Amino acid sequence: MKRILYLFTIIFFCCTANAQNAVPKDMVQKFVQILGDQIIDVAKDKKLNEVNKKQKIINIIDKSIDSKWISRFVLGRHHKNASEEQRKKFMEIYREFMINTYGPKFNSYNGKKFTVNSVEKQGSFYLAKSEFTPKNSNTVIFFDFRVIEDDGNYYIVDFIAEGVSLIETQRSEFNSTINDEGLDKFLEILKKRVDALKSDNNKPSVKNSKKSLK
Repeated sequence: MKRILYLFTIIFFCCTANAQNAVPKDMVQKFVQILGDQIIDVAKDKKLNEVNKKQKIINIIDKSIDSKWISRFVLGRHHKNASEEQRKKFMEIYREFMINTYGPKFNSYNGKKFTVNSVEKQGSFYLAKSEFTPKNSNTVIFFDFRVIEDDGNYYIVDFIAEGVSLIETQRSEFNSTINDEGLDKFLEILKKRVDALKSDNNKPSVKNSKKSLK
């Protein structure tokens, strides 16, 4: 009898653990799927001009990322030696850099379908394996999102395309410049890049400008 109770207890806790693990995965899948669908809806909205589409997608991305976590990771070993003011300034500038660089790129996914194929637990992260599928094409663009959970809310901390991590790539690039120029000088350089990006995002592309002149 004791053996039966013991086996029942083991089975019960195993099932409970699996159920608890499945719930966050489902929530992550829902979170990423909604995000992708929102971006697709904006990209194909014929009522919006190109500039408005860019800004709406930038806002969607901005609300979905954990900029504090990402900026700390990207700053890498320099985060430890940076002053509180430098950390805050970097987080603010980098957030603007990230959303203004990568948000508008999703504007080209007009008429395509977004699907979250699976979610894997990887330590404290979740990896949502996703794909963008053109409406009338067999081409598939694979795109993964690394997600964290914070107090019941989910945030993206990395974008992975063709196996290449965005934040790892930028950490390598940024740290190289910081080593050569110093953090304060790097912040000036990054701020100029952000200002240029924001200016470009508030203008239609050259291709669309030519069309409007015809």
